[in-house]
Amino acid sequence: MSKAGMEKMQVAKRLDAALDAFRRADRYLLENDLSERCIASRLALHLQSSFPEFSVDVEYNRAGDAAKRLGLPEECANSFDDDGLALVVPDIIIHTRGPDGPNVLGIELKKQHDRRGPDCDRKRISALKERFGYQFGVLIVCETRRLDAASIQVLEWV
Repeated sequence: MSKAGMEKMQVAKRLDAALDAFRRADRYLLENDLSERCIASRLALHLQSSFPEFSVDVEYNRAGDAAKRLGLPEECANSFDDDGLALVVPDIIIHTRGPDGPNVLGIELKKQHDRRGPDCDRKRISALKERFGYQFGVLIVCETRRLDAASIQVLEWV
């Protein structure tokens, strides 16, 4: 694979494989309404198997040695530093660590019943792509409240 990254079809196929593996191995997390962080960390393990040549990180909060700031409205910040300044910490990223990349995929995960809705997640993904050169972004939604319909799936590519 070149430094230029991957084609969307390749990324989508690998993402689907990781989601399938999660559904087989970790459905319990959805059925029992575990936290978004717990779900994201387990999904990241499956993604690492699908993207072995990249780093798959959960809540990676750096751009090189600086905190990741995307210039989004404060209500879209999902973390704050020790000085109270807004940070943007993506749920999962697939990338090559360091300034040279490539930065392949930024993922935001959202529970279906989250009252905040997906608008800020979309803005974070778009900003990751624009500011840090992520090739692709995806919003993944989880149904965790209805035992018979527990699911995890791509809501949209951003």
